[in-house]
Formats: sequence, C-alpha cells, structure tokens
Amino acid sequence: ILDRMEKVRRDLDKDAQEIAESARDMGEWRHYVKSYPWIFMGAAFAIGYVIVPRRRLDVRDANRALSELNDQTRSRTRFFATPTGGVRNAVKTFAGNLIWRSAVSYAMRQANQYLASQIVKSTQDDES
Repeated sequence: ILDRMEKVRRDLDKDAQEIAESARDMGEWRHYVKSYPWIFMGAAFAIGYVIVPRRRLDVRDANRALSELNDQTRSRTRFFATPTGGVRNAVKTFAGNLIWRSAVSYAMRQANQYLASQIVKSTQDDES
C-alpha cells in the first residue's frame, strides 16, 4: 500500500506540472499561432482587407470606366437579334425542345435496356 501511495504521489506531481504547462500555453497567443498558422494567416488577410481603404476613383476615372462599360455593352448587344414573333415562336420553341428531350430520353432508355440485356447475356454465357 505504501508503494502504491508513493507512486500515486509521483504521478500526481507529474500530472500537476503538465496541467500547469498546459495552462501557461493556453494563455499565450504564440502557442496558438504555432499550432494553427493557416487560420491566423487567413484572419490577418481578412483583417487587412477590411482595414485598408479602397482606392477612391476620381470623377473622370469613374466617367471613363462607365463609358467603357457602356461601349462594351452596346458592342455585345449589336450582334444579338431581338426575338420577334411573340407567343407563337415561344410556343414553337418550347414544343421543339420538349420533343427533342423526349426523343433523347427514349433513345437513352432503349440503349440502357440493350446494354443491360447484353451484360446479362454475357454473364450467363460465362457461367455456362
């Protein structure tokens, strides 16, 4: 019993020292930086992004940017024809797409059935 008591006392001292070191590490920010460097780098980046002010545009720069954007938009829309025909063309387009999708779906089902039958047939031939 005395030997066990002595061992418990030694282990208790050792555990107390480990707890004290752990508590010191928890209070020190450098420990966390060493343990989780990527999180701190991300946090520093986010804080820097929020703190650093944006470059202010001069009125002339803003007007120039807006006119460039307007020119780009006009040049892109010139090439696209506006849809005409109204509801009739919309219904035709919808019906055409519906028929096309149905045909593709039917073809895929037939192909899957054919491939499945070929696989079953080949496994039956292998077993024979």
